[in-house]
Amino acid sequence: MYDYHALGLMSGSSLDGLDMAFCRFEFREEAGRAEMLQWRILHAETAPFPDDWKERLARLPGGTAQELALAHARFGRLLGEMALGFMERHRARPDFIASHGHTIFHYPGQGMSLQIGDGAAIAAVTGYPAMDNFRMQDVALGGQGAPLAPMADQLLFAAYDFLLNLGGIANLACLRSSRVLAFDNTGLNQILNALARQAGLPYDENGRLAAAGRLIPELLQQVEKLEYFSSPYPKSLGNDWVQGVQLPLYLNFDAPIPDKLHTACVQAGRQIARDIGLLLQRESLPAGPFRMLATGGGAHNGFLVKCIQQECEKICSLALETPEPAIIDFKEAVLMGLLGALRAANIPNILPSVTGAARAAVGGALHQGWKHKL
Repeated sequence: MYDYHALGLMSGSSLDGLDMAFCRFEFREEAGRAEMLQWRILHAETAPFPDDWKERLARLPGGTAQELALAHARFGRLLGEMALGFMERHRARPDFIASHGHTIFHYPGQGMSLQIGDGAAIAAVTGYPAMDNFRMQDVALGGQGAPLAPMADQLLFAAYDFLLNLGGIANLACLRSSRVLAFDNTGLNQILNALARQAGLPYDENGRLAAAGRLIPELLQQVEKLEYFSSPYPKSLGNDWVQGVQLPLYLNFDAPIPDKLHTACVQAGRQIARDIGLLLQRESLPAGPFRMLATGGGAHNGFLVKCIQQECEKICSLALETPEPAIIDFKEAVLMGLLGALRAANIPNILPSVTGAARAAVGGALHQGWKHKL
């Protein structure tokens, strides 16, 4: 049996800060796979990034090689300092720290996915073992390196048929086919937050602006024509595609902000429903009823959740549920802790049925600490 205390770190595409979750995982290995016995979140919080780092991370995809290398090292130190502060506030002593880093480039078709935030710096600052670079071995094996969430879905939330993560990018996992399947659906909170900022708000709280808007059929049609949405799975989206291809369609369309927010929520709901319909057809799933758990920041957006529920009900009988706030907000940080625990136990932590890789990978680079060794 394995018993780990893990500190998971997640820096998402919305740039709202660093999600940190200190968790305990107890599991055993059966035929090379993990079987979860129990788990819980002990402490969790989000620490905002300094404004200069928000701007730096947003600009970095267009920066120089030297700027990228420097940011990788210094962002690793920042993550280490933020993790150390968390550990001191909560008197947390993890067996390791597992960090996703911040995605700058995601081009799995070209054999590359880059998340910055050097794990060596995290280990040096905190003194505790640190893991990073979880995606690249899967990409090197021909996979998408994404989504990572289905491993947590399979081990922690097996009672559900579908798991929906409403983050900067929405992704969907299906646990009821003969194999676990998952893929990215659409750019989401990145788009909603960018539109809300045009109205002088950091985000559209509970979808109030979107609910007051009207659908723009022409804009909806433009977005739905994008090639990604009709491509077969396995597939994944990068922040660069959302920012460079999907978001400009919304930003450049001449219409009131509430109408564009309304249209973005409807588009997300329609795409998620289409993807569920595609899974039902391709995987020969029954007609339901199904249970779907929604997590991520978008699960706080009441209008968005309503759009998704309404569109999915056109496809099948489905109950959309939202869990307790800690799960909504910190599921991805919990995921990183879980991936780290599997890495420590030398158990595959990325699902090739999801990513399309040639075989299962034990992803994550380990950097030993000086206060504690794994």
